[in-house]
Amino acid sequence: MRSLHCLAGLLLLPAAALASERPILSWGKPGVTLESYRADAVACGREGYYLDVSNTEAAKVFQQASAQLENNEANLRVAGDLDRTIQIAGDSSRIVERTRPAERMREVRTLLQDTVSNCLRARGYTQFQLTAAQQRHLRGLKQGSPERHAYLHGLASDPAVLAAQKL
Repeated sequence: MRSLHCLAGLLLLPAAALASERPILSWGKPGVTLESYRADAVACGREGYYLDVSNTEAAKVFQQASAQLENNEANLRVAGDLDRTIQIAGDSSRIVERTRPAERMREVRTLLQDTVSNCLRARGYTQFQLTAAQQRHLRGLKQGSPERHAYLHGLASDPAVLAAQKL
């Protein structure tokens, strides 16, 4: 389940990196200092990253499917003929299909995103959508650069931006 924690890293990517046609959303709080803005982002990101998802329905489905697939793999080693090998491969395919991995990963992603969102809300942040002009400007700034952080903070701490662009 440790690998599922890595999904939290996806939460920190801008929506544009995941799908360029989607609007870019961010979080802000009127008057927040850059230091508090960054500290809150790290703290809430960690809450999502370290969230234990091992007892979720998605994790249980993945665990069960993994056990079934491991069993099939063991059977494959002792299968002596082509017909049995094809049957085992078909069984494995059905196990994966029944698991619906993309749906399960969406469930986990939603749980992680909700964790981060709830943490930010609890700290007084609201979500807002960048305008087309703001998105263009942001895309021109290198990810991780101090200029990009300063630009996003400028938007996220501006009460007028937050009021006009709040979701």
